[in-house]
Amino acid sequence: MYGPLIGLLYRGSFQKHSPDDREYWGKYEGLFSIIFNIILFGIKMVVGLMSGSIAVMADAVHTLSDVGSSFGVFFGFKMAYRPADCKHPYGHGRIEHVATLGVSFLLFLTGFEFIKSSLRSIASGKAVESSLLFILAVAGSILLKEFMAQVSFYLGEKIHSETLKADGWHHRSDALSSILVLFTFIFPGIDGYLGIGVALFIIWSGFDIARRAVSMLIGEQPSKELLGQLKEFVRSFDFVEGLHDIIVNNYGGLTILSMHVELDSSLSFEKAHYYSEMIEEKLDETFNVKSVVHIDPVDKQDPFLNEVSQSLSELLKKFDYVDSFHDLRKIGIKRVNIILDLSTRRAISRKEKEAIRIFLLEELHSLYPVIKNVIIKFEPLFSY
Repeated sequence: MYGPLIGLLYRGSFQKHSPDDREYWGKYEGLFSIIFNIILFGIKMVVGLMSGSIAVMADAVHTLSDVGSSFGVFFGFKMAYRPADCKHPYGHGRIEHVATLGVSFLLFLTGFEFIKSSLRSIASGKAVESSLLFILAVAGSILLKEFMAQVSFYLGEKIHSETLKADGWHHRSDALSSILVLFTFIFPGIDGYLGIGVALFIIWSGFDIARRAVSMLIGEQPSKELLGQLKEFVRSFDFVEGLHDIIVNNYGGLTILSMHVELDSSLSFEKAHYYSEMIEEKLDETFNVKSVVHIDPVDKQDPFLNEVSQSLSELLKKFDYVDSFHDLRKIGIKRVNIILDLSTRRAISRKEKEAIRIFLLEELHSLYPVIKNVIIKFEPLFSY
């Protein structure tokens, strides 16, 4: 329904600014939302004052609070792309989430204030005036709000911005709350109760936005889609034997990526270093990141290690929380120490770690008597 309008609105701009220009499109969406929210606030407040509807006025203030949220998006993107400095060497990308968190607290306050107003309306029993003009005005605001949501979703997909998508959900929540307001005119006498409903919707919006902002500030795991793309890309190099320990740190406009890449141990130091720099350069260019590639030498020609690797794959199936192992190596000939890194799907206790080690040592020793010890390095959960 809204596709042609969105395309018409942004077609010319996309010819001048590519989807990679995240700062431009973030501020564009913020300014677009500010203008339309102010227009909608004016329409709803006039309707609310003329009809005497607390629910409509609550909905109007909800829309006005969206202006603050859109300002947060606009200035968040503006400040997020300020250059890095000595105090903030990773840039200012997370300011966007800080601003969003501030707006969420304003939503909480607005919601609680309108709960009090709605309770007063219920107590007074004041009737709400209704007319076709009022109903059409609210219905029009619902369509416009959904259009704004579609624009935010569209741009969020274009520039891969969770913030713009969240703003889209904010617009949609306003459209849904306006649908509740329509019942004010259809069923007189429930204005105060619907006002409470709208207020609770405002509070929920504030909570949801705060939850997302806090989650991003704390640091979220990379998406399975991104991890899959990274693994597929690196494995496409014919000299790569494997990869692990992928770590992704997102600072808004800057993403720092590190990983361990396995290369044949027979390669010279110079050749392995050349390959690592080649992978870094290609990763930075393809995924718009700053990457660091650590090289792990692996010996795929050692028949003993190959047998031990197959045995480990079977033995570790006993532990459903074990994800994978890598960096398998040995020290010694007559008395062999086996060393490996282990990744788990959840945090495990020291007792569980020791149980895995003892189990592997006993089983491997029974299969290969030369194995006298097993040393395991357990990877952190942020390493994939």
